[in-house]
Amino acid sequence: MPQKHTVLKGAALLTAAGLIGRIIGFFYRIFLSRAIGAEGLGIYQLIFPLYALSFSLTVSGIQTTISRFVSAKTASGDRGGARRIFHIGMALSLALSLCVSFLLLHFHGFLAENFVKEPRSSELLRLLAYAVPFGSLHACINGYYYGLKQAKIPAISEILEHLVRLGSVVLLCRIWTEKGIAVTPAIAVYSIILEEFFAALFSATALTIHFAAQPPLPKPVHSTAHYAGELLMISVPLTLNRVLVNVLQSIEALLIPLQLRLSGLTASSALSVYGVLTGMALPLILFPSALTSSLCTMLLPVISEAQACGKLSAITAAIRKLCLSCLALGLVCFLGFFFLGDFAGNLLFNNELAGSFIRALAWICPLMYLNPALFAILNGLGKTSQVLVHNLTGVAIRIAFIVFAIPVFGISGFFAGMLINQLVTFLLAVRSIRKSLAEAV
Repeated sequence: MPQKHTVLKGAALLTAAGLIGRIIGFFYRIFLSRAIGAEGLGIYQLIFPLYALSFSLTVSGIQTTISRFVSAKTASGDRGGARRIFHIGMALSLALSLCVSFLLLHFHGFLAENFVKEPRSSELLRLLAYAVPFGSLHACINGYYYGLKQAKIPAISEILEHLVRLGSVVLLCRIWTEKGIAVTPAIAVYSIILEEFFAALFSATALTIHFAAQPPLPKPVHSTAHYAGELLMISVPLTLNRVLVNVLQSIEALLIPLQLRLSGLTASSALSVYGVLTGMALPLILFPSALTSSLCTMLLPVISEAQACGKLSAITAAIRKLCLSCLALGLVCFLGFFFLGDFAGNLLFNNELAGSFIRALAWICPLMYLNPALFAILNGLGKTSQVLVHNLTGVAIRIAFIVFAIPVFGISGFFAGMLINQLVTFLLAVRSIRKSLAEAV
């Protein structure tokens, strides 16, 4: 099958899976918000900065590197090297994930008291430790398939994740209610553990079958040490990028409820506002990004392969199509969320505040969907250090607005910081891409 058709088919599969997953995710969010309330949702959302940080440290950079090298090695005929890099990356990711799980299991109370600043999150962090290794394994396998431009298994596993998450939380809620056990945010973390376990089990089974059906691989061109060096050369700065950004994003997320208290809200009200923002409004705003994230995922190895082969025209064509698609989607979503935001907030979440937040965030949609695509392009071109600088700049802008604007203007200060952040990072990313393409000529 021609590469163009392969990419389009893969993007279509991931888009369909993403849309189905997010639709299921909406039912999950609606059910969860009504089961544990806005304050409970706020407590649950507080653990996600640490979850994202764990993912960044253990697998996010490695997954991208696996995808990039599997694509490049396969294109150059070194299929044995592609497999070897996958195995090295997966082993490294699992080792890191076990270390992170150990830390969460033994220091969850300390993290809840001193980092999250919410003692009730301690049990949630302890439970989260059991999900990390399964998530790492699943992500590495997905990275391998992305490198081969095969999206079927990642797409199915994504749908499976969401189905297990929704089904398990509904089932556990019913069981707890029948037994007279109070439904707490812990029920949502149990669903995360189950979804990661079943997604990893499915992906590992599919990969085992895939490997068994392949003809014998040629001997890798280079030694294991050489491939490990290649993997680390890209994955270490990329991982540091993600970790640094997530540390700042974690600080940012944890500062929001604290700064809302300085604006005059009580601790309970601040958590409720935070829960509505991060558990209701932002998931709805980010729903359409399933369309663009799938294109980014499938085009990243294409850009890496084209760069390795010196095909500048293929790179520019891929960039142009990706950016136009993201921008068009962003403009359509701006109109929809701005005019229908109040209706959506009341219909989906039975919450007027969610509706006003959706309308406020609508202005950010065009850049919010476009900027991740620009960063994916830069990663595909190997400009991971520039992505780090741009991300850190954006997070620093948001933190500044959270610290100085929220106590004065309330949550409106956060929305203003989001808009300025997206605008600045857009300009920086466009400048970097133009410079990179000029250097390639």
